[in-house]
Amino acid sequence: MTGPSGLGPGAGTGPGKIAGLKFWSDVIVPGRPHVLAIDACADANGWEADSASRVVASLTRRDIPVVSGGPIAITDPDQIRQALSDSDDYNAILLFARADFNPGVGRFWEALRSELQGQEKLLAVCTWDSSDESTASVILESPETFAHIAIAQQTPLTVRGAGLFFMKFFVEVDMHSESTESMTGKMIWFGHSKAREILRRRKYDGRVGLRS
Repeated sequence: MTGPSGLGPGAGTGPGKIAGLKFWSDVIVPGRPHVLAIDACADANGWEADSASRVVASLTRRDIPVVSGGPIAITDPDQIRQALSDSDDYNAILLFARADFNPGVGRFWEALRSELQGQEKLLAVCTWDSSDESTASVILESPETFAHIAIAQQTPLTVRGAGLFFMKFFVEVDMHSESTESMTGKMIWFGHSKAREILRRRKYDGRVGLRS
């Protein structure tokens, strides 16, 4: 099931529950995070490529494997197929895209969904200081997906806030998946909670939705 994203720590009747209902599904993605980072922003404002590289570098410093060692830059949804086929084995996708340029995040999402039908991956979507709430809703709610565990930005974030959130999320998921060598909805829920907490402590506004 899709987990509610607006609930603070302590909500409900226990960790991960509201009125006895779990926030997470029984979906399992084998392995610890092995990330394919795709930068579809085309460096639109002159800082996106460097910012995406910094986020990915923070993951590699924490021993989270990233395909090719850095983001794969694309400019058109038609290039999604090549980015996927040229990549090593991966079980997580970190997509950097913009909502306020053409092509926007919605078209890159549709290209991913088309290419990865029948597979199961963890998906994280960062749109920096832009947002596309309708695309985020589809990612987090549509039954037609390769990513039944996912996070997607619902409102704009500062560059620093977005970087902290996605870095913290993957670090937490990697830590929790170490013992089982797999990623579950429960782990994604905890990773999202920890990442949301760092935004709260640093006083960064913004919302990233959760599907777990």
